[in-house]
Amino acid sequence: MAKKRKKTAVSRRPNRRWRWLAVGIAVLLAGVALFSIRYESFASLYDAEYVGSETCGECHAPTYEAWDRSPHANMTRRPTAASVVGNFQDYEWALPTAARISATDTLPAARMYQQDGDYYMALRQPDSTEFVPFKVEYVIGYQYRQVYLTREPGGVLRRLPLQWSTELQDYFPYWNFQEQSTPYLHDLWAQMETANSAWNLFCARCHTTKLQILDANLEATVADVTWVDDGIACEACHGPGSHHVSYFESNYVNRVAAFVNGRLRDQPIAYIVNPIKQTKGEATSVCARCHGPDVQMSTMEIYRTYEPGYSAEGRVNDLSPYFQQLPLEPGRDSFTVEVYDDGDPKGIAMVFRSFVESECYIQDEVRCYDCHDPHNNKAERVPGILQPSEASNNYCLRCHQELESQLVEHTGHEPGTEGSFCYDCHMPKEILSLVTGVPRYTRTHLMSSMPDPENSVTFGLANAPNACTACHADQTPAWAVEQMVEMGLVE
Repeated sequence: MAKKRKKTAVSRRPNRRWRWLAVGIAVLLAGVALFSIRYESFASLYDAEYVGSETCGECHAPTYEAWDRSPHANMTRRPTAASVVGNFQDYEWALPTAARISATDTLPAARMYQQDGDYYMALRQPDSTEFVPFKVEYVIGYQYRQVYLTREPGGVLRRLPLQWSTELQDYFPYWNFQEQSTPYLHDLWAQMETANSAWNLFCARCHTTKLQILDANLEATVADVTWVDDGIACEACHGPGSHHVSYFESNYVNRVAAFVNGRLRDQPIAYIVNPIKQTKGEATSVCARCHGPDVQMSTMEIYRTYEPGYSAEGRVNDLSPYFQQLPLEPGRDSFTVEVYDDGDPKGIAMVFRSFVESECYIQDEVRCYDCHDPHNNKAERVPGILQPSEASNNYCLRCHQELESQLVEHTGHEPGTEGSFCYDCHMPKEILSLVTGVPRYTRTHLMSSMPDPENSVTFGLANAPNACTACHADQTPAWAVEQMVEMGLVE
């Protein structure tokens, strides 16, 4: 007799797996839809408050620490042993011989000293032996020069006329050096009466974060001014962060939503400006507001009201229509806005203008932060702003790959030698800076330009320098023209 087989129970697990899978897919789809709604909702909002850089540092610690060491972070500080670079050890500064026009001018013009933990700059009154002490309330900068501010009864932070040059290791009369004029003692005093010496009414907007002028008068003797952060802090470039903070702190779902939108959908992060996610003009506007003289000098109201982020109309501010407002006319418009006779930028404020004039900016997506790290804009103990890739052509070759195998033919120099790097010829040191008390030249950012010794022949080297004779100083512009003809670079 055949044995009966036992009936075995049919497993229901596969059905349960499919059920959970369906639920998971539904949740995922709902999540994607939810995240999409969240993204749309914060694209049009702009009523956030500033929270300060320390709040940003709670979540963005590595970036915050790098920024905290940078000149941006340490631009505006209270005077301490760590922040003051000038000599305040009972130091005396004398007028140069050409400025001594009275019997008392052989005496020191200024004395710098410390008293009860405070720092003072005392200026001698003209035609007198009496000194007037000014207590230093803030110091501005520290790398190339340092500015000293004193507070007046009306609230104005007045810029003192002598600044410290790190290169000279001495004080120098800043405005006289810019104007190449004689620093008479009465002129030093007069410099503290001009409107633009009221630092917190004029200069402070680019040296602080979220500056607000609550009260002022036309004479620039009254100033009720506040700001959120000393120096150029996170929100100076990323916009006000209160909604960004509350959005991420409210629940973990929002963090997942931000990850999905930011990493998978390449969308902006919630309620904050990230230049990488912006258009070229919008992203570059963050730098242009302070580094672009065209915006400041031709469109002052926009310069004063611009904030990175979403405007009241629901769009990101874009200053690019104002990047090239000033005419490039040969001559000196101000102490930092100057143009060579051949039309190339010369003054230190023209670095940004030279950048937006270049084909690299116009035709391509080259942006400031491709070469400059905004969170650590000048590495410690390394001169200049460029990252360590300065001693290579790697960045340029990302677009100009065809030149990598033709380097000698293209440059006329052996690889690794001066003249073989792209910036030697296309970014020569032609921009003049007088802000440190010593004339110094920095690289033009007119990257698409060719060395043009023909202009040097026409206008003279001083009025139209070229990269060739900058290195080959023993040769003439005419020789440089011949070399370029031989290389087939000009006809």
